Amino acid sequence: MSQPRFTRLFARLDAALLLTLALCAFSLWPLLYRLGLPNGNDVLYHTFRAAEMSRSWEHGVPFPRWAESFYTGYGAPVFHYYASLSYYVTVVLMRLLNLDALNALRALIALAMLGSGAGMYWFARHASGRLGGVIAALAYVYSPYILFTEPYSRGAYPEMAAFALFPWVMALYGRLLQTGGAAAFGAAAFGSAALIITHNLMALVLTGLLVGWMLWSLLACGWRHRRAGMMPHLLALVAAASGVGLAAYFWLPVVLEGGEAHLNNLTAVSQLDYRNFFVPLDHLLAFSPRYDEGAANGLFHRFNLGVAQWLLALAGAVFTILALAVRRGFKTLGYPQKMVSSLKGLAQSRFLQPLQWAWFSGSQPALASGDAGRQYHSHALFFALAALAFIFLMLPEAGNVWGAARYLAFLQFPWRFLGPAAFCLAFLAGLNARWIERLPQRAGAAVAALLVLAIIGLALPALYAPEWTNTSVDTSVAAYHREELTGRQRATTFSNEYLPAAVKVEPGPTPRLLEDYADGYPVNKAHLEALPDGVTVVVLEHGPQHDVWRIAAPAPFTLEVLTFDFAGWAAAVDGQPVDITPSDPHGLITFPVPAGEHTVRLELGSTPPRALGNAISLGALLEVAAGTLILRQSRRGEPPVRPYTPPLQSALVSGLVLGGLLTLALLAAFMRPSIAWFDSPPGTAQAAQHQTAYQLGDRIQLLGYDLNGTTFRPGDRLELRLYWYAQDAIPYGYSSFVHVSTGGPPLAQADKLNPADRPTKEWTPDGYIRDDYTIILPSAMPPGTYQVFVGLYTCDTRPAGECGNGDRPPVTDADGNTIGDAVPLATVEVR
Repeated sequence: MSQPRFTRLFARLDAALLLTLALCAFSLWPLLYRLGLPNGNDVLYHTFRAAEMSRSWEHGVPFPRWAESFYTGYGAPVFHYYASLSYYVTVVLMRLLNLDALNALRALIALAMLGSGAGMYWFARHASGRLGGVIAALAYVYSPYILFTEPYSRGAYPEMAAFALFPWVMALYGRLLQTGGAAAFGAAAFGSAALIITHNLMALVLTGLLVGWMLWSLLACGWRHRRAGMMPHLLALVAAASGVGLAAYFWLPVVLEGGEAHLNNLTAVSQLDYRNFFVPLDHLLAFSPRYDEGAANGLFHRFNLGVAQWLLALAGAVFTILALAVRRGFKTLGYPQKMVSSLKGLAQSRFLQPLQWAWFSGSQPALASGDAGRQYHSHALFFALAALAFIFLMLPEAGNVWGAARYLAFLQFPWRFLGPAAFCLAFLAGLNARWIERLPQRAGAAVAALLVLAIIGLALPALYAPEWTNTSVDTSVAAYHREELTGRQRATTFSNEYLPAAVKVEPGPTPRLLEDYADGYPVNKAHLEALPDGVTVVVLEHGPQHDVWRIAAPAPFTLEVLTFDFAGWAAAVDGQPVDITPSDPHGLITFPVPAGEHTVRLELGSTPPRALGNAISLGALLEVAAGTLILRQSRRGEPPVRPYTPPLQSALVSGLVLGGLLTLALLAAFMRPSIAWFDSPPGTAQAAQHQTAYQLGDRIQLLGYDLNGTTFRPGDRLELRLYWYAQDAIPYGYSSFVHVSTGGPPLAQADKLNPADRPTKEWTPDGYIRDDYTIILPSAMPPGTYQVFVGLYTCDTRPAGECGNGDRPPVTDADGNTIGDAVPLATVEVR
């Protein structure tokens, strides 16, 4: 009896999906051979936030808005403003797998990698078949931004989770458009809501991409078919609107209470100015470089699309255009006559004859005919245009667009569009399956194997991450406060955007409060050191978002609580509300307490925006439930619509398996020192394009530099990378400068308070320091020959307040000759 059930279960398994998961498993290599996580920009931020969320759960607050231990115990509304689904998932993993926060984030990365592949496969297979789903999944997972930058060099786990969830959301809406079913409607709505509460900024971008795709799909239906296709598209748009409503409990208070915190810091801080983060086209199209273990700060972001990704996307788009042109006739597409002649000649060329035969011979699958065929081609065009738009928005040439669309500035980094671009390119890459499946079996299997080898093989340099320093992290409150006191983890933010608006000047830490948190619950948040004589305060309850005291006072007084004031905090004395006044200038909660013995309660509660958001979410929930029920009732008696995708040919399965085995062999041969990465000995920088031997003072060397050219035009970007080396501990804090001049005052320059954003007092002889500069040459810069000068200066050698231009260390060349106080690094021509 068990054998037939097992056989039926096995028969329902999707072999192509299992192959996809197996091939995506190579992406887990960085997690398999080392413990912990690297020193990514936000790794510790999210580790400590996950630990804070876990503590809230332990104390009965499953959906906190307040992080009570942040800002040395004064608290911050981090979870009020920052989408928190990834933290919920991380805490669930901590509970289910008995993990600490750091290892739960490792598990989250693994889920995101495999989930991204499975979701992309599910979405793409309905347009490109199962082989197309596999190709699209691999192209997505192994794109450098998804594979490396998000989980390792950035450590941006909420954004990573959004990119993992998005293919599933697209697949749910794709199914809703195909079937119009009740289950698909409800799942799509909840999918949209989940995306919104995963990452604030990417939710806007990805939801826009989703809605744009649905509207495009509707417009792409021929006029005769538009009425028939209207209902599924209308359902999909209603589902999207319902998803926005379901998430209103989160986003509406963020919008309406944005003024309650310093959110303007997201764009006011110069280090987050979008103008500094455009990516030139040659960088986007470049191969992934190898890392140098000899660099002290060798972990850097990968801002490239992936060569395999953009080449396969280009091939998929080109062959789709040719297929559409040959099938429908060039002239009917409305192309100009010259383009018609070019396309016709290309389609009939000897080079493309084999692929032309492969594409158009034999029977066509069901999804390539009729409405499905029209949808297939329209989807290809949509994602091609979307990919081009995302790529353009990352280029320096898009600066005027960013300046005109002022809300784009909240994205901070134009290279954030690498994620949406990776999705679009992956879909286009999957289109290649339509001609591969029509090749002779052996040829098709060989091409499938080579594609697997190319996509994963070109991504192998991204499977090694240097600076893997966070092998374990103490996430206790006491350890976190120690981090805050050093200035490294202030409320897990860089720009203080979650500091409540009531705080004009941050108060210093309160030692007694720090000790109370270190001892564990309960914590007495009353400012005991400021109590009038004769007042006693006894803690009855303390939680992440509330406090209860028994207070005895011989006379009325004002109680100060060591918690920042924020919208929603409410105080009551013996159940009677009292007004809260933030202290000036520290913004701490204060309220009056009358004489006598009282029970005093302080709690973070609701506000009108939160109540409205909750009501909208509840209404949306009821609407989704009602819509699902109505759809189910209207379809009663009708057979369920199950879109059919032909199974993967056995020869192609063999080809994919062969590609996986070849990749495994390549991984074993490649992932070792001097191949996957190299290791410059101390005092050298093998990665430098130009080697130098300049000495600055008696402890700092300039080992080399990279320069993106020697000939420029006014307005061009001059990109310079310096390779510093500290021969011994450096007693002074040096700042750096790069000047472009003819020997006089600089016509263009860049300065840094700390070279490579790392104080020179922290440099060690263990490895060199990579230091990047981008200088926009003035648009009115006269033509001529210019010298690039580099140097250091410090104020530590002068009395306080008398720095002036600082003191520069003398510079000597390789022969020991003193050449001044600046390095004449390179000569450039401006034409």
